[in-house]
Amino acid sequence: MSAVAVVKKKSPIPFAIAAGLVLLLPLLGKGGLLASAILLSALAGAPLFFIIGMVTVLSFILWGGFHQLNEFSVLIERIRTLADNPTLLAIPLFIMSGAVMSKGHISRRLIDFAEALVGWVPGGLAMSGVIACMLFAAISGSSPATVIAIGGMMGPTLLAANYSERFSHGLLTSAGSLGILIPPSIPMIIYPIVNQGSFIEVERLFASGIGPGLVIGSILMGFCFVQGVRNKTPRNPFALKKLGIALRDGFWALMFPALVLGGIYLGFFNAVEAAAISVVYAVVVEVFIHGAIRIRELPKIFQETGVFLGSLLVIMVAALAFSEFLEGQGIPQAMVEWIRSMNLSQWQFLIALNVLLLVVGMAMDILSAMFVFVPLLAPVATAMGVSPIHFGIIFIVNLEIGYLTPPVGLNLFVASALFEKPIGHMIRSVMPFIALMLVGLGLVTYVPAISIGLGDVIIDSLSGAPARPTPTPSSGPGMPLSDEPDEATPAGGDGHVQSLEEMMRELEGTGTDGEAGDGTGAAPSSADDGHVQSLEEMMREAQEAAP
Repeated sequence: MSAVAVVKKKSPIPFAIAAGLVLLLPLLGKGGLLASAILLSALAGAPLFFIIGMVTVLSFILWGGFHQLNEFSVLIERIRTLADNPTLLAIPLFIMSGAVMSKGHISRRLIDFAEALVGWVPGGLAMSGVIACMLFAAISGSSPATVIAIGGMMGPTLLAANYSERFSHGLLTSAGSLGILIPPSIPMIIYPIVNQGSFIEVERLFASGIGPGLVIGSILMGFCFVQGVRNKTPRNPFALKKLGIALRDGFWALMFPALVLGGIYLGFFNAVEAAAISVVYAVVVEVFIHGAIRIRELPKIFQETGVFLGSLLVIMVAALAFSEFLEGQGIPQAMVEWIRSMNLSQWQFLIALNVLLLVVGMAMDILSAMFVFVPLLAPVATAMGVSPIHFGIIFIVNLEIGYLTPPVGLNLFVASALFEKPIGHMIRSVMPFIALMLVGLGLVTYVPAISIGLGDVIIDSLSGAPARPTPTPSSGPGMPLSDEPDEATPAGGDGHVQSLEEMMRELEGTGTDGEAGDGTGAAPSSADDGHVQSLEEMMREAQEAAP
């Protein structure tokens, strides 16, 4: 028999169908042309930032009427807006610190501490896996990294303690998804940037994620307790000495979230400053205290962070420009009116929102879903009386469950490779835990005190004063202007803060009411309806008026 492996030929039918759709969809009009371009890019294996950028540019061309190159200055404006947002700095810094800590010995130390803490109760070993995932999530901010770091060590340990294979794998895969909910979390930093219709403090959003993380973690631990009682799994006797040793060995790891989050909530520094401090702390601990990383290994870790951030920035710029397109076409406002016409109560709207986001989580990763759906759904949620912070937490919890649902559940593929099991096994393993997390989602959705209530208590009461917020641009898309005029801002006698257009008119001898200084001039036609022109519109108008 030949040793050459027989390679099964793939059927050409799916490719032929896709190619036919690429050719036929443009016949349906503008929407079909856009769908054809997306499908063609996906078939060609184009990266996500290319697809989102292409969708943005084509949308402006097809529906926005953009045909000249200078009309795409909105993309440049979005780059400037993004660069002016200091919160953006927290993303690469938290990624760096999480990457450094993940490369070290921190996961083993956290597991030992959690096992010494709860290993003596029924199901304590499994509960220690959940606690370790929650602690590691507060350090790495990444769900897949949590699954790899904790699951790789706890998986064999649970199996050796007579826990079933499906329970062990499902538990660790599900608990690892808490990485995007427990602060500091990268999606929690991105959400305020994408939701430009509301002013959201990153620090308050961080605090609002603690309650939901504890609730869902407690539900998983409760299931572990039930399994421990039912299966009579072995327990380790409680030993104060063992706990003390584990606390000593894991002290620097446990201090990481305490330093970062405690410093924020006590008002010592904001989220950006905390991110910078976290990098310094991670390097000092893993290089000089634990000795788990050599200094020459750091540039490679930071390089990986830079590559990730580069692609993320391109996606964010394109997504913000696409949000501008949606706003210009009045799509969010149309959605608000459509929802209002259905006469839904708030609880009915929240059910529909959760169902939609669960479906989205099955098809998209959380960052892609944020860039596409937050600009669409956030205005609707606000119109229905849902707090922007509460909406953000609901969004993240739904997409957290999306990490466990096929066909694109990232944790499923990570765990499948880690435990060397087929995807079908992993899907069956996480099903009971998805049901438990849906219970947690319901509590988070309909009991706002779990998220924004606890967040307000932490921010406003624990420190005795509101935490120092991350500095933000004084104005810009989605940034509300202060009710009080700045002393350095030109203002009329009635306290009215002048726009750039009004100041330019005043310099040219035209009053802010659109009439010439002598009372005989006429206002520019573009301002007749009270519309305040952008700088681009004024420059275009000046070029048209020039001889």
